[in-house]
This record gives sequence, C-alpha cells and structure tokens, in this order.
Amino acid sequence: MGLTERIERNVDLSYFEGRIPVNYLYTYGLGFEKFFRALKEEGKLLASKCPRCGTTYFPCRVFCEQCFCEIEGTLGVSGEGTLYSYSVCHLNMDGSPKKTPEVVGLIEMDGTDGAKFVHLIDAQPEEIQIGMRLKPVLKPKKERNGDIFDIKGFKKA
Repeated sequence: MGLTERIERNVDLSYFEGRIPVNYLYTYGLGFEKFFRALKEEGKLLASKCPRCGTTYFPCRVFCEQCFCEIEGTLGVSGEGTLYSYSVCHLNMDGSPKKTPEVVGLIEMDGTDGAKFVHLIDAQPEEIQIGMRLKPVLKPKKERNGDIFDIKGFKKA
C-alpha cells in the first residue's frame, strides 16, 4: 500500500511487503542517565525529592511532575517494596506455553511517593501474596549494561 492509496472500506485487508528501516538513537535524558549510571557502576538505586512539594520520585527525575520545580540532587533508596499487584504468565510472547509460569509484579517502592515498578518476581505463583515484601536482585557488576535489565527481578525480602 502506498502513502497515497486510499482505503475505502476498513474491512479490506492490505499489507506491506519488505522491511521498513527505522534508525534511531534513544537517550535516557538527565534523570534516567543518573539512575542507570548509578545502577551499573555502583549497584545503587536512586530517587529524587522535590525541594518545593516534597514528592519523592523513583527512578530519579530532574523536575517535579507535580509542581514543575527543578530537582537537582538524588538520594539512594533500598529498592525494597511491597507487592501491589501481580500477574502469572503462562504463555510466551508467541502464544506458546511457558515451561514454568513467570510472575510479573507491580511493586510500591519504599521511600517514594507511590512509585510502582514492574518486574519479574522470583517465586512460585502459589507463594505470591499482595502485600508481601520484596527486594531487588541485581546482575553481577561485570554483567551490568546500564539498563533496566540490570535488575534481574525481585525476591522475598
């Protein structure tokens, strides 16, 4: 289908054969740059606290999303938190069954204002309970790349 082709009926199927080249460079931005650098190099998790309204963000930010105040500093947080919600995944992305189910959880991070973090949880589905305490598991320093996958997942605290 060309860009000038007009679709008259939304029930008529069309498709594009071939590859569409997409070249881009993704940058973290100032706040996430600090966060991922500290994670990679020191194994630390950083948050930031607004000097005006006191909101604490995880991962760290450079401006407050509540009052738009500039945030300059960061503070370390333990990464521990409370399980807010979870889902048990039985299928792979292609729809095939997983060998063992995986648990993905939404975690409220301690020391932050409502920050919720989604990640794998190292536990059997029958062990999972809303409200359980969790702590992060990081990759060994040599294996860290400075991205979100440096956090392997969470396990019971």
